Amino acid sequence: MALLPEAGVRRGSPPRAGSVPRIILVGTSYKTADISFRENFAERVRNVQDVASAGGVREYSVLETCNRVELYTAVAGEGTVEAVVRALGYQSAEGFYIREGLDAISHLFGVATGLDSVALGEGQILRQVRAAGIQGRASGSAKSVLAPLFDAAYTSAVRVRRKYAMATEGGSLSDVALGLALERLGGDPSNVLVAGTGETAKLAARRLNGAKIHLLTARRGGSKHFPNSVRVPRRSLRSVIAKCELVICATRRPGYVLSVGDVPDRGRRVVLDLGFPRNVDPGVKALSSVELLNLDDVASMAGRSEGAAKLATVRRAVDAEAFRFNAWLTATRLNPALASIYRWAEVVRSNETSSALRRLPRLSERERKVVEAMSRRIVSRLMAPHAEFVKGDSTPEGQQKKLRLLEEIFPSEVAS
Repeated sequence: MALLPEAGVRRGSPPRAGSVPRIILVGTSYKTADISFRENFAERVRNVQDVASAGGVREYSVLETCNRVELYTAVAGEGTVEAVVRALGYQSAEGFYIREGLDAISHLFGVATGLDSVALGEGQILRQVRAAGIQGRASGSAKSVLAPLFDAAYTSAVRVRRKYAMATEGGSLSDVALGLALERLGGDPSNVLVAGTGETAKLAARRLNGAKIHLLTARRGGSKHFPNSVRVPRRSLRSVIAKCELVICATRRPGYVLSVGDVPDRGRRVVLDLGFPRNVDPGVKALSSVELLNLDDVASMAGRSEGAAKLATVRRAVDAEAFRFNAWLTATRLNPALASIYRWAEVVRSNETSSALRRLPRLSERERKVVEAMSRRIVSRLMAPHAEFVKGDSTPEGQQKKLRLLEEIFPSEVAS
């Protein structure tokens, strides 16, 4: 299959080469590929440094959630989609969706709003987008293009969600999956095994109506977030599962948490594998007394309750937010004022951080990374109002006027 953008994606006029870095998104989700493909892609983008020098990539950020893995890049010069995909080790776009420019921006804004989720409007995705932006900024891989992109995706999603009363935790993936499991069981379970203590596991456990929670976790103190729970030692896992009607696995660890040998083939039980990568050996599905549901199963069974008219309205609002950000991005990249201020702030940050670390020679490598990441977050927080000031005007003329004002406010710093 040729490397072409997703069918139906709008293609605008390309920007002038070298003037505005192009945003290119290469992603895969439950809508385009099965979980095995997504796991493979996730493994490859974890080594995204190998891609950073390919295809003119200047910045990159990765958004990985239960049901999607997306690589956002800012590409300069002659960089191409094909170069990025081939740097990941793929020869075709099969299983992917590829978007560029305004289409990529609008897609991320829609994802943050919850329009692309299994549970429409879910709240977890908003936090995941924010975390991806912070991670990219802290690592230095997201800079003057992708750092503000993820910031804007988060803030615009908050505005749209509030305005149109989009669901938060009430429409989480955990709720959808748990509802399906209880439907299969025909009632509420009395004993449940939960593997993991993350947000997905917590959300599921809160809805279990007083069931006794058997908690499998390596984290000490994790059980405090799970009322009516008891920790399960690994050696007792099979005997505990034998008395549980429901098993929920939702960890981020690699490798299977549950093997076929851990699950007795007697008694009726449902196993929910909400982990990505998968937590449960797929061979469990062959056990006659067990129904194994993974993320793909949940996605295929879930329905959407929002009306088409409301979705169209929200989609238009998201597109308008994306258009405004794209106009700001174009204006700031063509006008060097804001970029110069960001560069000055980065120089100050780097110099002051290096000076402080020289005076703290006993810090461990981990502590030094914490200080470095904190300094980047501080600069990002301090610089955000300047970007928002420019974005506050929807017209290119108004944005240029505000950029000139910033040049007057920071004349000596920009020139230094």
